[in-house]
Amino acid sequence: VQTRLYSLLGDDDNPGANVASDPFVSDSQSAGIRRGRLVYSGDLTNHLYFYTQMEFFAGVGSTTGGSTFALQARDMYADISLDPAREFRARFGLTKVPYGFSNMQSSQNRYALERADAINSAVEGERDMGAYLIWAPYDIRNRFKDLVKMGLRGSGDYGVLNFGAFNGQGINNADRNGELHYIARAAWPFEFDNGQILEIGSSVYYGRY
Repeated sequence: VQTRLYSLLGDDDNPGANVASDPFVSDSQSAGIRRGRLVYSGDLTNHLYFYTQMEFFAGVGSTTGGSTFALQARDMYADISLDPAREFRARFGLTKVPYGFSNMQSSQNRYALERADAINSAVEGERDMGAYLIWAPYDIRNRFKDLVKMGLRGSGDYGVLNFGAFNGQGINNADRNGELHYIARAAWPFEFDNGQILEIGSSVYYGRY
């Protein structure tokens, strides 16, 4: 849970703050829940993993302050493992689009300015409904996970190779034109003898919004 308490200085001639990208900030808001999330995840079977993240937050449909609250799905997907080692997976549902590097990281692991408009506008909300085929060797999957667990700046467990299709309309928006977006990603986290890790990758997507 992230909460905020505001004390804005001003008078009748000064309406206070209004941040276009954060409608929770306004002259009429004093305190509230900026972001509250509930996460449920686990292995339902040896070949089926489920992950869901629900978000309670302010400012939906409001441009004058955080007076409107909503509960929405932030993530909701299933991973179906195609082999016992779980190196081949098929993912279905609402999940992060595996494009770029900083977008796939949790916001708690990013620096403040690492929210490039060029990438965020390409995948609004960083997530979309889609289906993906993912592959990574067992030890590399663990390396991806360890980077995140240690609080380092890894991209997460999105595979060495990732091919998929998604709506292309952003998070929790219905498809408006019936045209899928297509995406491909390749990455490898190299580990040196001194323990330093360097991840090199490339991703590309195509679609019409």
